Amino acid sequence: MNEKQIQSIEKQFSIALPHGYRRMLLEPPEYLAVLMKHDEKENPGQTPFFMDHRLITGINQMMRDPDDPEYFGFDPNDDSKPWPDRYFIIGSDVGGNFYCIAPKTEKSRVYFWYQGDTAFSKFADDMSGFVKRVFRTYGEVAAMDCEPDAT
Repeated sequence: MNEKQIQSIEKQFSIALPHGYRRMLLEPPEYLAVLMKHDEKENPGQTPFFMDHRLITGINQMMRDPDDPEYFGFDPNDDSKPWPDRYFIIGSDVGGNFYCIAPKTEKSRVYFWYQGDTAFSKFADDMSGFVKRVFRTYGEVAAMDCEPDAT
């Protein structure tokens, strides 16, 4: 992603992206970029960290616009309850849950939104912690897929 694309996102959503998140968009860690690009091919729109400005814009628009055909209410029990403006979506998982930041805090703290209870829980204090936790999670999933040694 480049600076012009980031500025376009900021303008469209009237936010200033925190420095740590902005830095991750401009220069994502090499292994994270490879993993997310692979994951994006396997599960489009369902990676913990979106690196495409169109995907970032699209998912944030969709969650804020009840007229969007893909829209689903913030609260699964109340379709009229809008997505809280305080949170900006930066990634997703295969279950339709989101990783978010709260740009107005000027921090790159990452939250995980679970659609089952519409709660935002702290996932990581900053982008470094986010990357570490994503790799730990992916490693645990990969380990579960390994076959045990035959005895």
